[in-house]
Amino acid sequence: MDAAIFNIFRQVQGEENASKREELKAASNERLGAFFHRNPGQLEELAFDLLNAAWSDTMSQDIVQKLIEVKNVGLSDIDYVEEDLRGGKAYWQGKGGQIHSDILRYERTAMPRLEMVTALDFHQDEIAADFWGTFGKLVAQANEKLRQLPTMKLVELVQSAIDAGTYHGTFAASTLTDDQVDSVLEPVALRSNGQVSIVGTRVAVRNLAGVGLDFGDKVAEQVFNTGQIGQYKGYPVVQVENFENFEGDYVLPNDELWLVGRNAGRLTFYGGPAKVQQLRLASFMLRWETAKDAGMLLYGADHGRVGRIELT
Repeated sequence: MDAAIFNIFRQVQGEENASKREELKAASNERLGAFFHRNPGQLEELAFDLLNAAWSDTMSQDIVQKLIEVKNVGLSDIDYVEEDLRGGKAYWQGKGGQIHSDILRYERTAMPRLEMVTALDFHQDEIAADFWGTFGKLVAQANEKLRQLPTMKLVELVQSAIDAGTYHGTFAASTLTDDQVDSVLEPVALRSNGQVSIVGTRVAVRNLAGVGLDFGDKVAEQVFNTGQIGQYKGYPVVQVENFENFEGDYVLPNDELWLVGRNAGRLTFYGGPAKVQQLRLASFMLRWETAKDAGMLLYGADHGRVGRIELT
């Protein structure tokens, strides 16, 4: 990036006083808008930095990493999950006796490889007329869309994996009891060495208030840092933020609780920086596209480490 333009960004980002930061933005708004309007290649470089910063925020702040394992490997690497490790014996015997060996047996599954993607469309005049306003909207939109993806995928995998059986329950929300919750929770906890999180939207989690949900002393701080709002009989309760799609419908169900063991699954990111490109569209529109290779597997569902409670 042009050194003078880079210094403007560094000066604005380094200013700790909010009022002075806004003054710097106002003073540089016109210059930055004109510069990026004349230099679309530099705008693509800005897109690369902006969107990779959004990816970084997503991976460091998303609550999915509090629920399942999150791993980073090389772009061309194959990531394997090795489960159900058995075999091998240690035993006592008489001194000088022959020592017998055994064979290790395990299940090995390759993690899937998909792409997490998003694209932002805007008119080139938005950059020229109001650089910082447009920049702020693009940053907010990128962060909002990318941080939703891991949670949405986790919920989708839970719903597709658990629809009946020991690790599934359907109960009336108005008459929910702790015995009903425990009938699903305890089998999952047994299979997960007690490391289970109860996950749901705010509306769903409220149903636990009458059956043993305990709130901590610093609830607001816990929600901000981890999503955890309290405990149910020692198990952490994590609240996920619901959101609406373009049609105005809620994306996550408000009538379900998901029980996720810590060793229930894995989210793998492949490679370092995300792919970013800028496209020129018709009518002076621009598009920033970004993609990152990733895969999520809920391998613990078949081993009883995932549960689902539906509330009617």
